[in-house]
Amino acid sequence: MAINNTIELIGNMNKNGVRIIESEESTFAVLSLATTDSYKEEESGEWKNKDTLWHDLIAFSPSVIEILKGLNSKARVKITGTLSYRTFPVEIDLEENGKSVTKVINKKEASIIVRRVEQAPLPKKK
Repeated sequence: MAINNTIELIGNMNKNGVRIIESEESTFAVLSLATTDSYKEEESGEWKNKDTLWHDLIAFSPSVIEILKGLNSKARVKITGTLSYRTFPVEIDLEENGKSVTKVINKKEASIIVRRVEQAPLPKKK
């Protein structure tokens, strides 16, 4: 099976770690991962960090959930997964012809579905 929708993130888990959610239908894990890119300034040679981005992740695979359970909070990990979109209705208030009108629109929310997780070493800055 070819998976063309692949995403790879390397970052640090949030301090709260992994939350396991169990229901009659399924068990899954949710967590947040922080990534911060950096660059080396040409003039000073100093390393600078860009803004930290937080990514919401979800895992359904029992083997991935077990690995996530064994990791410490704030662990540095490499996540391989897929990008998925969920559509949900949102009510918005508009003004049409001088009258306030509420309409329902569909929005899409992106999620990253974790297929594989492993601990990642700290990068060495040169």
